[in-house]
Amino acid sequence: MRYTIYTDGGCSGNKRDAGCPGGFGFIIIDESGNTVHESGGRVENTTNNRMELLAVINGLTALITMIQQSQEVKKHSVVVCTDSQYVACNFEEYLPEWKKNGWRKGNGQPVLNKDLWKQLNGLTPEFESFSFRWVRGHAEDAMNQRADAIVRQHIYS
Repeated sequence: MRYTIYTDGGCSGNKRDAGCPGGFGFIIIDESGNTVHESGGRVENTTNNRMELLAVINGLTALITMIQQSQEVKKHSVVVCTDSQYVACNFEEYLPEWKKNGWRKGNGQPVLNKDLWKQLNGLTPEFESFSFRWVRGHAEDAMNQRADAIVRQHIYS
């Protein structure tokens, strides 16, 4: 089965360790276009990029749990739709290099948010195919807007 997960993350202030609350949200859609699950969460003292990564991680984790509970044996395909170029571009372009270099960037500096990148990297082999699709944030994409509403609900509640 093919799934699409819309994700979003954000925070108010975007300064880690400065009391900035963050939120993430995700929506899982099956190949028939039905929303099968949506959720989100809140984290204190965080950044936008961490929340974007947590949205993807939590969406994938929820999907894996759903698949395991259904006891389906076959592998599934997933496309994650995100408005975060940080997540989509770094996953596609730099993650293989970071792993090869011991989680260091090309300039030798440590990868930011390494803990979350490692989590994400560990989840993707659960799927037959996995990819990102970048969507323009705050545009006419209804599901991206819904994910953003989940984020705002968690930040400001």
